[in-house]
Amino acid sequence: MKMSVSEFKAKCTHVLREVATEYKTIEVTNHGKIIAVVEPPPLKTKVNPAWGSLKGKVTYLSPDFDKPLGDKEWEASH
Repeated sequence: MKMSVSEFKAKCTHVLREVATEYKTIEVTNHGKIIAVVEPPPLKTKVNPAWGSLKGKVTYLSPDFDKPLGDKEWEASH
């Protein structure tokens, strides 16, 4: 959504609430040129830092890596 700087100035509090609650991005313009972008902060998610720590580290993946285990392998895994 685009909004002139004068309109943004007049409705600043309302616009900021709208950005936060509706997760909108507002482009503030001056004479048709974008001078600022108002957007909500990134969503915070609780992520275990260990997840993804090995991303990109796998150098080889066997074509049958997801093949079901046989009885012998299954028993050895316990």
